Amino acid sequence: MNSDKQKLSPATSPSEFLARQKNFFSDESTKAWQEFKPKPTDIIITTFPKSGTTWVQQIMHCLRSNGDMAFDEISVVVPWLEVAFDMGLDLNSSQVHPRLFKSHLTAEEVPSGAKYIVIFRDPGEVLLSYYKFMEGWFFEPGSISLEEFADVGFFNTSGFDNYWYHLKTWWARRDDPNVLLLTYEEIKFDIELTIKRLAKFAHIALTIDLIELTKFQSSIDFMRRHSIQFDEHATQEALDSRCGLPSGGNASKLGLSNPSIKEIRLTPYVLQKLKESWDVEISSELKLNDYDEFKFLVYNSKEAK
Repeated sequence: MNSDKQKLSPATSPSEFLARQKNFFSDESTKAWQEFKPKPTDIIITTFPKSGTTWVQQIMHCLRSNGDMAFDEISVVVPWLEVAFDMGLDLNSSQVHPRLFKSHLTAEEVPSGAKYIVIFRDPGEVLLSYYKFMEGWFFEPGSISLEEFADVGFFNTSGFDNYWYHLKTWWARRDDPNVLLLTYEEIKFDIELTIKRLAKFAHIALTIDLIELTKFQSSIDFMRRHSIQFDEHATQEALDSRCGLPSGGNASKLGLSNPSIKEIRLTPYVLQKLKESWDVEISSELKLNDYDEFKFLVYNSKEAK
């Protein structure tokens, strides 16, 4: 018993973090999403982690269900493709129309044949949110610095774990009518316009009452009051043991956390690495100087449709 308890513990070093993280996706769950054949009306919210996924899951579920909140956790009614099997969810089950799914897959990997909502976010903000999300769940608070985490969990990555690669694969599909590109920043700036764009993309009829209801139920205050429905506890329950983690870890979402939580800032080292990565991965290939320029083009690529 004691040895089992010792095995189930958060990481205390970068190498231990990577060892636990590699077990996040089981072979069975991977097989399930790879074999999944979506319907043309299905919508997959497929973002890089910590880019507003939960927020848009809630907006879309509210729009399609007229505000139904009778769910345990949002990723139960809007299943996460990559871990659905381990959560006991059948990807082919019926849902309120349109069927919604969450994913972090790239445009090259995600099951084809659906419609896709893609949200981008400033890479520095993504990194900060990702670090805080994993601290207290996958690693002991204070045991891994932001710089150490950035090196192993953000910069030295590949495939759909790599921010830059994920961005490039979806940017290449910006003219696809079945792909809606958004940025976290524009959602935050004008939630009502975002709701209208999402409803139009999903062919959901809007009324003034539904717009107001969706604004209310996707507000930070509302989601904080109902935080247990957005805190990933259902996902944790399915994955903790396999990842060598004890139950009850704190997978903190910065946006839903107590606003008095200690602020974490990007260090000069991390800021330099972010700039270098953008220059190498994005500027050299896409000819976009920085995230602000990219954000502007995302907005205009959508407006041109």
